[in-house]
Amino acid sequence: MNRSTIQHFDPDPERLAIIRECMEDYGVADSDSEWTNNIFSKKAVVYGSGVIAKEGQIVRHNVAVDELALCKRLAKEVCTLMQGVDVGMGSESSDPFGEFFIVANIDDPVPEIIDEALIKSKFNGIIFPSVTMTVEPLEESGKWWSEVEADGSGEEEYLSRWRAMIAWFHAQPEFIDRAFVRIGEYGAIKELNQVSESLFMIETPGCVFPRMAIGLTKNGSLVGIFGFSVQT
Repeated sequence: MNRSTIQHFDPDPERLAIIRECMEDYGVADSDSEWTNNIFSKKAVVYGSGVIAKEGQIVRHNVAVDELALCKRLAKEVCTLMQGVDVGMGSESSDPFGEFFIVANIDDPVPEIIDEALIKSKFNGIIFPSVTMTVEPLEESGKWWSEVEADGSGEEEYLSRWRAMIAWFHAQPEFIDRAFVRIGEYGAIKELNQVSESLFMIETPGCVFPRMAIGLTKNGSLVGIFGFSVQT
């Protein structure tokens, strides 16, 4: 089948804004520091296809028009579903989820599952190298769900919104896998900071930790919602 493709995308400030808080050092870092008080590199850029890279990296685009449209539609649907729901998960701040997608090239190998290796490859080196990561099934189980339950203790309406989000992901025939991804947590990053000075010279560890509910399309794209939990 002949599919129309797009082979050029510019950096997109709106797509970058979704992850921007995870890049900020909040004024505590040296100007040339890549990771201090942040989990994502300050050199990160995001293109119109959602593809993430570092400034100066060569990025090849060969994105099917219909796959891009699918990803935009799905991301908008699930973000609308979670409108007004804070990311929470132990956060000291009230912040919403944003629309998130990384559209695969039409000729990229298609992964079968969402795992840590896939997340790291899709984020193209912008994640702080030693940060912890959990990738769990998008179900009412696991560490991620226990954090949601803790936030929504006694609030059935709050939990019902999360359950509707889970159900939405499982109802989409375009997805071949679904997961909740937690990148970093305060206890682990604090412990890392105590032993890693010689490795990364981080005086202040990150405090804005990415949280994502995502699906993997049949063509290898990641689609869902992106937010963060602020922990100090």
